[in-house]
Amino acid sequence: MSQELPRVRCVADAERLKLYRYLAAQEADDYLAIMGRFTRTVLAEWSPQDLADQGAALPVELIAARCRYLADNGNLLLSPREVRVTSIAAYQSQPVRYTVSALGARLHREVEAFLAVTGGAREVPRELLALVADGLAGLDPDADPETLAGSVSTIFGQFRTFADSVTDFYTYIGAVLTRADLDGDEWVGFKHLLLDYLETIVESVRRQTPAITAALERLGPQVPALLDRLSESDPSFAALEAARPGGESTERALGRTKADWEQLESWFVGSGARQLRDAAHRAVGALLSSLKRINASATREASLRRHFLRLATWFEAASPTGAHIIATSAFGLYGCRHLGIPLDDETSERVSATASWWRSPTAPVPVTLRERGDRTPRGRSAPAADHSRQKERLLATRTAEADRRATACAELLAVGPRLSEARLSAAAMWVLLELLANATSSGQASLPDHGLTLWVTPAPGTLVVHSEAGNLTVHGRALSLVPQQAAEGLA
Repeated sequence: MSQELPRVRCVADAERLKLYRYLAAQEADDYLAIMGRFTRTVLAEWSPQDLADQGAALPVELIAARCRYLADNGNLLLSPREVRVTSIAAYQSQPVRYTVSALGARLHREVEAFLAVTGGAREVPRELLALVADGLAGLDPDADPETLAGSVSTIFGQFRTFADSVTDFYTYIGAVLTRADLDGDEWVGFKHLLLDYLETIVESVRRQTPAITAALERLGPQVPALLDRLSESDPSFAALEAARPGGESTERALGRTKADWEQLESWFVGSGARQLRDAAHRAVGALLSSLKRINASATREASLRRHFLRLATWFEAASPTGAHIIATSAFGLYGCRHLGIPLDDETSERVSATASWWRSPTAPVPVTLRERGDRTPRGRSAPAADHSRQKERLLATRTAEADRRATACAELLAVGPRLSEARLSAAAMWVLLELLANATSSGQASLPDHGLTLWVTPAPGTLVVHSEAGNLTVHGRALSLVPQQAAEGLA
């Protein structure tokens, strides 16, 4: 009896996944530009105005909104820098400054490296294997801690570079061999790639593995003492690790933990090298299958008519249950009951999406496909779709919305300072809330297109504004709506 594995996700993991949100946002280009400026400078503390002065091609208000979004998701942090002011008003007028978070900076560096990848084959530095073998053979666990640390960092850095490049190269090979549209010229190029270059990689691993395995067997009993001496090479970081600033664990360099050495040993002694050889054999087999397909398409007819006729014969002779099994095997529909086939305009208007296919009209199938299995398109090209009605509908919607907003602004101008005595419409209340939100910091907000200005001044008591959408209560402030020309005269 099988048991389903529990799906548990730590709260900390969910918070870290929020760091990726800006990459899929609609304004991803703006976020990438802002994060790029923060990550290319060490200990940067910038305000939106600073980013604009450095050449960010965005208005300051928009930069501020983008920075707030990044701060809400953990990519940026509010700067803790103290400022000396003499009043609360001066403190409030200080611009908000941001600094990049540790995880945000690390993620963005990886994003920039990923965006710079071309997507093609990656060269494998095979010479690093010989350097790894020589480094392990000459590694002395009793050497000076600093010298030992340098040797270990070099060995593991070379191994990580080689292992990552091999993984990327094999991934590229797998993606290429899954293509069903390889032609003869492409096949010849990938043949040299597999039979020549891939073989040199496998041969390099086979040649260097015995020396690396022997060195790891010699160093195996001495790894715990070696790790202790590596800790002595950087006592300052050891103290930092013990202090755990911020309550977060630290991350050691490569080769400083037992897990790193176990991973290195498993790659050469365990299944790593064997997986390379097995994957190379599978790749060559897939290449030969592609060659068979290319030869078959060149020597036999490409039409699948006879295969479709045989399949139709099986359907005709099968029981209902057997027909479902054949459909699943042939088309991979797995119980699907509706097929998305484009219909002509007359038919599609009288057939709803929920209509059963059993009682719906048959779909039009071209004669060449029905009789000969030929899918080559014939006839004239389909006319371009006419979107004039959609444009007219969108324009009418925008016009109606603009009219409602103009009517609401005219209503607010008629009310003026007598907000407590009037009962506003829902549209007028939304415009008032919009003006009030924009006037929070400066005391006034305007809509130049409608000639309307809202003044917010300190006043005792409470103001209640009634509307069809609900009531708005304002404490300690007086609201006054005046035409924009009058507001400019008062200013």
